[in-house]
Formats: sequence, structure tokens, C-alpha cells
Amino acid sequence: MKNVNELKEKYTLKDKLTLLCLSLGVICFGFVFPDSLSDHNKLLHFSAHFGMSFLLALCFYAFFSIKLRVPRAISYTALVSATLTIGIIYKFWEIATEGMVGNLSFLTIMDRTGCLASMSQNLSGLMAAMIVIESLLQKNLKPTLIHDRSLHSIGLQHQN
Repeated sequence: MKNVNELKEKYTLKDKLTLLCLSLGVICFGFVFPDSLSDHNKLLHFSAHFGMSFLLALCFYAFFSIKLRVPRAISYTALVSATLTIGIIYKFWEIATEGMVGNLSFLTIMDRTGCLASMSQNLSGLMAAMIVIESLLQKNLKPTLIHDRSLHSIGLQHQN
């Protein structure tokens, strides 16, 4: 019972509201707005965008926060910027290889390729990664592991 009480004390009201808002964002941007569950192709498309954004966001967070030891705000800025930039570059490449550029208007291209749905699903994956970061990584990793320059300060020395 002691562990459950300690867990409740870890999360403040602000933390709980942040996690709730991120969860609602995942649902809205992932399932409701792009209509991701209506057929198999849309579900497959959702899985690809959500999964890659989730993976990229976690990798960028780990690289910036754990490897480079930069503050969390800068890590979030980097992971959001990099993940969405990669998503935009991928979508532009997809559009360019289909031969639509120059033949159709911009709005027609946006409509036919599902660009807005893809970006919405990318945002959903980003928000899911932020849920994992805020609820699991940030709360459970030792602060010294994230921000300290020396692993020796937390007792992780090589022992013979």
C-alpha cells in the first residue's frame, strides 16, 4: 500500500491535467479528426504516421535530454520541430513522386494526398510520446542520470 501512496504524491494536479490534455489530443488528432478507424487503409495510414512520430519523438528526446543533457524545454522544441519537419519532408517527397506538382492546384493536392490527416496523425504520435516522457521517463529516471555530466556521481562505476 505504501507504493501506491508514494505514486499518488508524485503527480501534482498540474501533472495530471497535462497528461489529461495530452491524452485528449491523442484521441482527437489521432482518431476523431482524421477519421482513422473508418476502414483498413485509414487505420494502416494512422498506424504508420503515429508510430513513426512516436518513435522519432522518443529518440530525439533521449538524444537531447540524456545524451546532450539539455533542458527539457529545449528537448521538447527539438523533438517537435524535428519530427514534424521529417513528416513534412516525407509528405512532400510522396507528393512529388506521384507527379501531382505542376499538374494540379495546391488545394487539390492537399485534399487527394490526405496531407492534413497525416499531419494530424503525426501530432497524435508526438502527444503520445510526450505522455510517455511526462508520465514514465521524467518521473522515474534519476535526475542525476539526465542532467549530471558524470555517471560516477550516482554510483554507476565499472567494478572489477
